[in-house]
Amino acid sequence: MLELGESISAPYCGKLLADMGAQVVKIERPGVGDQAREYGPFLNDEPHPERSGLFLYLNSNKQGVTLNLDTPTGKEILAALLAESDVFVHNLHPLELDRQALGWEDLRPHNQRLVMASITPFGLTGPYRNWKAYDINLAAAGGICEGLGSEDREPLTFGTPEVGYFAGTAAASSIVIALLAQAGDAQAGEDTGHGGQHIDIAEVEAMAGIYNGPEALMAVYQWRVTRRTGHHALDFPYPNCILRCKDGYIFVGSPEGRQWRGLLELMGNPPWAREPRLRNRTVMNNEYADEVDGYVEEWLLRHTKSELLEMALEHRLPLAPVRGFDEVRSDPSLTSHFVTIDRADTGQVTYPGTPFQLTGLDSLPPAPAPTLGQHNRDVYCGRLGYTPEELVKLHQTGII
Repeated sequence: MLELGESISAPYCGKLLADMGAQVVKIERPGVGDQAREYGPFLNDEPHPERSGLFLYLNSNKQGVTLNLDTPTGKEILAALLAESDVFVHNLHPLELDRQALGWEDLRPHNQRLVMASITPFGLTGPYRNWKAYDINLAAAGGICEGLGSEDREPLTFGTPEVGYFAGTAAASSIVIALLAQAGDAQAGEDTGHGGQHIDIAEVEAMAGIYNGPEALMAVYQWRVTRRTGHHALDFPYPNCILRCKDGYIFVGSPEGRQWRGLLELMGNPPWAREPRLRNRTVMNNEYADEVDGYVEEWLLRHTKSELLEMALEHRLPLAPVRGFDEVRSDPSLTSHFVTIDRADTGQVTYPGTPFQLTGLDSLPPAPAPTLGQHNRDVYCGRLGYTPEELVKLHQTGII
């Protein structure tokens, strides 16, 4: 698999497939590299292109080469790499694809069985094709922001960049589907046109499909249009929110009547719960939530997250502590999810691993993200047949 990607979407797609065992070669710009190298968090808070936590996470288990695609020789080398690759994923902007002549029709002649995934902000067709966008633009355009935040304030976006991860996941799953189609044809001895495949992933559609699908159904069948409701969900029985406790925050929910009665019993059956105006919990949620939050928090603030979780488990109540990364990392039930990767210049660093385990198959030992151009010799000499002398010339002329 060949990856020509920067930032999140294409690198995350490559990471997902690399974690599954694909041999991924990542192409970066000579002397510069993936722009993710410029983003923190940085190891020991010291900015360095080889110490970016974002880059180190997204590019583990890959080989890394450098290649200048603005040169004719660089294009020839790319063609040679494509000729022996099953998959090519990129997140180049459509205008850059046009400028570099790297579109599907341009690249397919190099490999008729190539599966190519193009991840762009608004897709390769349509009126917004040539628009550029950041994560916040795509979250807003995809309808996500409209439902985030308080009704009396401006909409919010995600707390961290998320759009690229959704698009990368969509690309990875689509690539697997295309490869399965190829394998099915080969097994059946048929030619159904699945010899090559171009997958067009619009990041905005990855967002719009996830969020606006159920929202559209509610608008059609229930005449309901989403509006921002702060930390309370609209038209749900109270409680369904995150509230303060002694040492942080905890989600409090009680969708079933017995759960609400059990929670009130733990709270000592407070008199406010017997007021007629608070008998209907959906009305309580829609009209008196802020007031009742204060009553419930008065009790929650006497207890820690661990104490509340213990009570919830004992009484079968859906309470959930809001955890920081350090708490997630130290949770015994999640220990196997994290992997420690050792690299000479970073030492041992712990990262999230794969969120799945296939029966009968062991996970591959994790390999660190490549330093810039680390595998130039392995790929260009070992796979494409360049001599060490030719490799030096490619470097001296700025091609790699």
